[in-house]
Amino acid sequence: MFSGKSLKLALVMAMIVIGALVGQAYAADTVKIGFMANMSSAPCKSSLAAAKMAVDEINAAGGVNGKQVELIAEDTTGQIPKAVEIYKKLVMNDHVVAVIVAEKVEMAVAGMEIGAELYAEYPHLMFSTIGSGDSIWHKVRDNYDKYGFAFQTYYSTSTNYLKIWAPIFVDIYGKLFKSKKVALIYEDMEWTKPLRQGIEGVSPRLADVYKNLGMEVVYESTVSVDQTMFTSIFEEAAASGAEVIDCAIGYINEGAFVKQWAQSSAQDLPITIWGGLAGMPPFWKISGGQCLGVMVGSSMVAVPISPKTIPFMTNLYTKYKTGAIFGSHTTYDTLYGFKKAMETAGPNADVPALIKAVEGVEEVAVLGSIGWDAKLHYNLPYPKYMTPVVQWQKDGKGGGDMKVIYPENLAQAPAKTPAELRK
Repeated sequence: MFSGKSLKLALVMAMIVIGALVGQAYAADTVKIGFMANMSSAPCKSSLAAAKMAVDEINAAGGVNGKQVELIAEDTTGQIPKAVEIYKKLVMNDHVVAVIVAEKVEMAVAGMEIGAELYAEYPHLMFSTIGSGDSIWHKVRDNYDKYGFAFQTYYSTSTNYLKIWAPIFVDIYGKLFKSKKVALIYEDMEWTKPLRQGIEGVSPRLADVYKNLGMEVVYESTVSVDQTMFTSIFEEAAASGAEVIDCAIGYINEGAFVKQWAQSSAQDLPITIWGGLAGMPPFWKISGGQCLGVMVGSSMVAVPISPKTIPFMTNLYTKYKTGAIFGSHTTYDTLYGFKKAMETAGPNADVPALIKAVEGVEEVAVLGSIGWDAKLHYNLPYPKYMTPVVQWQKDGKGGGDMKVIYPENLAQAPAKTPAELRK
C-alpha cells in the first residue's frame, strides 16, 4: 500500500515519464507515420503506393537515425466524419509522429482542426499532399501557435497558382498561339475561390492577373462539380471572340467536358485544363480521342525534371503496379523531406524541434526540390517544384499521347492548334 505522500510522489513521477514520452518525437523502436486517404480514389491509391515505396527505400537504406519507419495506412472512404476518427486513432492510439492526409484540402482541414485539439497532449505533424486550397496556409499564417504543426506539399496552393500558372499560360498563349483574348471557365470548388473572387489584401482575381499580363478576358463562367452539360458554355465562349479557353477545373466530369468542347463551335480554340483526369494517361480512351489538342499541367510524363523523376515513375509502375498519378509525387517527396528533417533534428528531438527542422528543409525531389515555406508551410513554388504543361497529340499508332510542350528545356514536341492536330 502507498502512503498518501508516496502515492503523490508516484503520480508525479508517472506524469514526468508520460510527459517525457509525449515530448519526444519518436521514442519507440520504430518511426510511426500515419497515412489516410480515400482508397477508392485513383490518386489516393497511387499516393499510398508512393508512400510504401518511399518507406521501403528508406528502410532498406538503414531507416531514419537508425530506426525503421512503420507506415500505418487507413481508408477514410472520402467521408470527413470517418476521417476525423481515423486521425484521432492514428495520433492517440498508434502514436504516429506525423499524419499524411492524401486527399482533397477539405479533408486535410478537418484533420488539421482535430490535430490542433490533440496537439498539446499528442504532439505530431501533419502533411497535406493532395489538397491545393489556401485554407491550410491561411490558418498557419493567422494562428501559427495553434496550427504550426501542419504543412502542405501539393504542387502549389490556389493563391500561388496565380503566380505560377497565369504567367506560364500567358507565355504559352502569346508565344505559341499568338493569342490575346481568353475565356475563363472555373469549377465551383474551394480551391478555385481565390481565382474567381480574389482574396482581399492577399491576391487579385485570375481575370485581373491576366489583364495585368496583357491578356483581354472576354468571357467568364463557373460550372458546378456535378454538372454534365457544357455545350452552351462553349458556344458562349466561342461567340465572345475568345482565342483561347482557360479552364480552372480538376474535379468535374472532364470526359464529358472535353467531348462537348470537341463538338462545339469552340473546337478550334486552344484549351488548357489546370489538372485532374485530363492529365492522366487513360484520358485518351475516356474521351474517345476527343482530347486531341487539350493542354494540361501533368506530372505523369516521364521527363527528367530531376535525377529522381524517371526512377520514381519506373519503380512505382514496375514494383508497385500503379501509375504516377498526381499526389503520388508529392507524397513520396514529403516522406523524403521529412526524413531529412528528422535526421537534421537528431534522434532525441521533440516535435517542436522537428517542426523547425521541416521549415529549413530543401531536398532533391521527383519534381524538383522539396521544401516548405518557413512561415506559411506550403511547398516551395515553381520553379523549385514544378509540373510540366503537356498537350494531347497523336502517337502515330492510331492513339494519343501527352507530349510536354512547356518548359522549353523539357519539351518533347511543339504546341499545335487543335485544327492542326486533327489534319
